[in-house]
Amino acid sequence: MFLDLLGSAVCYVHYADFVPPAFGKLLHTNRPYHGLVLNDPGVARDYIFEDGKVLHTEGNTLFYLPKGSSYRVQRISGKGGCYAINFDFTPQISAAPFMQVLRNAESVRRSFREAARVFGTGITGLTVAQRSICEILLAGYEEEKHAYVPDSRAAQLAPAMAKIHAEFYKNELRIAELAALCGISEVYFRRIFHALHGKSPKEYVIDMRIERARRLLSDGSFTVREVAALCGYFEETHFSREFKRHTGCSPSDYAK
Repeated sequence: MFLDLLGSAVCYVHYADFVPPAFGKLLHTNRPYHGLVLNDPGVARDYIFEDGKVLHTEGNTLFYLPKGSSYRVQRISGKGGCYAINFDFTPQISAAPFMQVLRNAESVRRSFREAARVFGTGITGLTVAQRSICEILLAGYEEEKHAYVPDSRAAQLAPAMAKIHAEFYKNELRIAELAALCGISEVYFRRIFHALHGKSPKEYVIDMRIERARRLLSDGSFTVREVAALCGYFEETHFSREFKRHTGCSPSDYAK
């Protein structure tokens, strides 16, 4: 993903700065520029795109926001802010939003700081900011490579994945049981799972439940209460909150 962006040249930097807590728009329509963002530690925010995709970003998460995208930001927790850089590529590219939790966030944060420091100081400042963007993309690519899971490790999760896909809407799946199916510890199971899927087992199951709910609501044959039950939610209110968090609208509005 980062490698795709590295294939194009940064032709202009439109903005580079630190965005304090509670600042910045929550609703973005047809984003005018490409963007890179790095959250402060302890921050959690959801970026909910118009196609239903959700980036659940937490502290030290580096993520990419595509030019032309429309999305809503939902602040979850944390008192920190984020660093942001808006820029253009040449030639223009079309890419999907993505994220990477960084192991070495401080080096990337230094590149953001440098870009923010020099932005607006003239041609030299813009050149330094462009260089900072390349450094950030390269660091993200290196982290992405290290997160790669060999086929042999991914194959270890096969029994658990089969159970998840068969029962994600039936019962509360316990990590201990899934890890035992694979013959590995819970800690190792979580680590491989996140490296492979970019999210926790719980988030993976929720995504599957919400996708099932979207299909059932679109069909129009079931009430919201029935859809909640068919997707593994015992309480309709819990289901409605989860559905709105992921899609940006309530189940009843989605079904209209």
